[in-house]
Amino acid sequence: MQSDKAIYTGFEFEVDGFPALAIINSDLKHLADRSKYPYSVFIELVPDSTNENGHPDEEEYDFLTEIEKKMITYLESQTETVHVGHTTVFRARQIIFYTANRETVEDYLEHFLPTTGRSHSYEIEQDPEWDNVSAFYELL
Repeated sequence: MQSDKAIYTGFEFEVDGFPALAIINSDLKHLADRSKYPYSVFIELVPDSTNENGHPDEEEYDFLTEIEKKMITYLESQTETVHVGHTTVFRARQIIFYTANRETVEDYLEHFLPTTGRSHSYEIEQDPEWDNVSAFYELL
């Protein structure tokens, strides 16, 4: 499933009293075999410049979006991975994928993320039921 053809839905919510945004691939709500992608991949990038809400300013937002697009392009074409979406919270952008190829994705992130010039971290864990993103899909 290529995310460039997917429909995304936006949500607004709060985290620790600060506004937060989520952009979620709504096409994945009805994905027939989610268990084909049993590993959640949460990537966090820290923006260099933020506004009063702690969100990236316009230029930084565009930069983080380009980083996300590069990851999507590689991971969707070179691994069995789907792009769920991203959240923007106070001083962080979190990009979410699910994958069948934990080791390949981890290797890619180890090499790619340092090239972004941003503080970053990631977490990959087994989640065949997609519990980590179920709240977003319940809202759709």
